Amino acid sequence: MQERLEGAPGGAKRGTFGRAGKVLACVGAAALLLAACSSSKPSSSTPSSSTTPSSSSSSTSSSSTSSYTFAFVPKLIGIPYFTSMQVGMEQAAKRFGAHFIYEGPTTASVSQQAEYVTTLLSNPKVDAVGVSANSPTALCSLVNEAKSKHVIFFASDSDVSCANNDLWVEQARAKGIGDLAVQLLGQQIASIEHTTTPTGDVAIISAGSSATNLNDWIGFMKTELATKYPKLHLLPIDYAGESPTESETIASRYLASYPDLKGFIGVASTNVPGIAQAVLAAGDKGKVAVTGETDPNTIRTYVDDGVVKDVVLWNPTTLGYLAGWAVIQMLKDHGGYPFKAVNTVPGISNPIKWYPSRKMLLLGPPLVINKSNINLNF
Repeated sequence: MQERLEGAPGGAKRGTFGRAGKVLACVGAAALLLAACSSSKPSSSTPSSSTTPSSSSSSTSSSSTSSYTFAFVPKLIGIPYFTSMQVGMEQAAKRFGAHFIYEGPTTASVSQQAEYVTTLLSNPKVDAVGVSANSPTALCSLVNEAKSKHVIFFASDSDVSCANNDLWVEQARAKGIGDLAVQLLGQQIASIEHTTTPTGDVAIISAGSSATNLNDWIGFMKTELATKYPKLHLLPIDYAGESPTESETIASRYLASYPDLKGFIGVASTNVPGIAQAVLAAGDKGKVAVTGETDPNTIRTYVDDGVVKDVVLWNPTTLGYLAGWAVIQMLKDHGGYPFKAVNTVPGISNPIKWYPSRKMLLLGPPLVINKSNINLNF
């Protein structure tokens, strides 16, 4: 499982500039000139961990003497999962010395996400831009633009399938996430039916139909279902966006239309609570299994009530922290890859693996969340 961050962020130490041009602009000057170069970076107060970001505001972390700035555009702002990633990146920025900007759309929109990335790339003070992609390929032209401007482009949570993407910080292997969700579903249905070979219909409700990570997981879910649970029949997949209300509506429709429905997988953090509410409202608690990928804060009520037995995730705060640490190391190395095969990251207890052929850092295996650890706070 992913480990939580250790200790409070320490004092930030200044590093070198992220882009070669910025380095040359300050090299050979005295302290006064160095201060002038550093002060060109934006500075504002850091929001508290409980602050809900707005689509038009940016958050910055660390002192005004930081020499580089990185930004992150999530699929959408305002949901607990991405707020947790924001907190982790803010912690990394404070600890390792950087400015951090967090902004994005209020809906999981491919075009709106691209608009935010475009604006960030037009800002000469931004040295790195990252995303949790709403589409695997829609941002490729912007990835290429970042390359031409010597801006590091990175992805975390949901990858971009573009040749010039500089870094992918993966939460867990997609196969592990997809396989585990299906295994939990099968075990829950088997327990409900008191059988070792569960049968019946199962449904998958996802968020965005083009989201890279969600579609990868679904592909492995289909394979695992066919291999391990051939008597479970997968119904047509439906998409609720990042809306618990729409997830509830779709789940209610499934329950009314398919009397042999035995279980659901919610693929995004916002899908699972909506599904759970539909099952509860239908009086099917303990009769229809509910699992998927979500965080403990979002699903705690339903786990405590017994509607949901267990779900799959990782620590999104730690994921954000790892992404922030990684991009700062690359900026200090002028866009290089200063990673080892296995890395010790200050503040993360478990070792972090580096896969150079994919330019990927891996947080670790997925985590099962149930009553034993539902009080985790992320």
